[in-house]
Amino acid sequence: MANLPPLPDSLHRLLEIRAAESPMRPFVRFGDRWWTYGDIERHASALAASLRELGVQPGQHVVVMMPSSPLYLALWFALSKLGAVEVPVNGAYRGEVLTHILRTAQPTLALVHAEHRTVFDQASTGLLAPDRVLDTLDPRLAAAPPDNGDFGTVVSPGVDVDSALPACIIFTSGTTGLSKGVVVSHRHLLSFGFFFSDIVHFSPNDTAYNFLPFFHVAAKFETIGAMLHGGRMMLRPIFSLSGFWPDVRASGATLCIAVGGLCHLLNSAPLRPDDADNPLRLIYAVPVPWEFKDAFEQRFGLELVEGYGSTEANLSVYTRLGEATPRGSCGRASEHFEVTLQDEQGTVLPPGEAGEICIRSRHANTMMSGYLGLPDKTAEATKGGWFHSGDRATMDAQGYFYFLDRTKDAIRRRGENVSSFEVERSLAAHPEVAEVAVIPVKAEVGEDEIKAVVVRKPSATLTHEVLLRFAAEAMPYFMVPRYIEFRDELPRTETMKVRKVTLREQGITPETWDAESAGLRVTRRGIERL
Repeated sequence: MANLPPLPDSLHRLLEIRAAESPMRPFVRFGDRWWTYGDIERHASALAASLRELGVQPGQHVVVMMPSSPLYLALWFALSKLGAVEVPVNGAYRGEVLTHILRTAQPTLALVHAEHRTVFDQASTGLLAPDRVLDTLDPRLAAAPPDNGDFGTVVSPGVDVDSALPACIIFTSGTTGLSKGVVVSHRHLLSFGFFFSDIVHFSPNDTAYNFLPFFHVAAKFETIGAMLHGGRMMLRPIFSLSGFWPDVRASGATLCIAVGGLCHLLNSAPLRPDDADNPLRLIYAVPVPWEFKDAFEQRFGLELVEGYGSTEANLSVYTRLGEATPRGSCGRASEHFEVTLQDEQGTVLPPGEAGEICIRSRHANTMMSGYLGLPDKTAEATKGGWFHSGDRATMDAQGYFYFLDRTKDAIRRRGENVSSFEVERSLAAHPEVAEVAVIPVKAEVGEDEIKAVVVRKPSATLTHEVLLRFAAEAMPYFMVPRYIEFRDELPRTETMKVRKVTLREQGITPETWDAESAGLRVTRRGIERL
């Protein structure tokens, strides 16, 4: 078992250490300005003093609903300095979804950006007094930095915090029900950053490109990974495809995280002679697009690595830099975690059999502390001492894992279990397909039919029937989608993941092409005319 290196006890201690060692070292680039470690530390100290005056106490929950910025970072560390618990909230949430989060988290204070204030006030009625909801630029927060970033000599070391105590509560997307608040301890959060930095070989010379929102754990562990090595970070409040490469070149970014469809978006852009003329050396992709991995790496002059993990269970499986990972695999188990595949009875399955990914850590407090206010859900997810991920995979005799599907995305068709993930990869191998999402739709009689929602590359002439015939050649007959729909783009979450719940709710639309209505049926013998 590998040992964890000594980590600070809390999030704010990490910042204080870096600011004491190298106060003038650039840390965050936002817009055209670099903020040093000392800048962020002084701002965090000033904010902590203001929040203390506002009555924030250790252990209290404080909602933060705002775009990524140096101010967000300073507030994040300021709350840690007070021993308070950050509750980051998705800026797209509203109505009952937002009310549920507030009712569950029971915050004593909310820091809300002006653009979200109206929907927040509507959702928080009766849950928070109006004077406990502050605009993030409220003068009482000392939130507006001087033009020169000089916060004077304000330095306030944070309180001592047990590393097992909560640092934040991150609410899951709630695609199969109400969102659950994952309680993340300081040690859990810091270990996330360490494991990420270990996977990508982060060095003091690296600059991370971070466009992910801070209500998502990946934005947090990318930041912490940079800090652990005294590295730098380019911060963007939202993703911009047109701005991606200019940002990367301007900041000298050497690595980034691609959650969702970033690689597909970059790959579908027209070829340029200077594609490889960029400082990026690595993209941490979830998942790696194996259908064009080699060509992508060559085109942009970088390497793709993949990690498998979750807010609850940290980063437990990954591909190794410099190691020849078998095609389609998301890697081997981290030496810091035990990872098995189990059946519904909790029996560990041998190589080659599909089962649920179940994880337990070899180190204390490096996985979730539980779901906030949900002891039954916590017990269900951690039964037998294992975290039950809800994901299905297989593993080969060499220990390489092959992701199949989220359990909720599983498709049952013609007596066979079908992985939407495998169908997507097969369809995405067509040279005119930019991206694809596959969902189940109810069949006329029992089980499911398969629908593929496809984004074609610019200037593509691909037709439904041509893609159907390509699919029939590329995969078993029972995996070939009956329904195909072309769209200009796929619905996405704020972290760029495909919002499959929206596609499932939409089901068959007037734009959906039905192979059988077109007189074609895929059978064991191939495509037959009806």
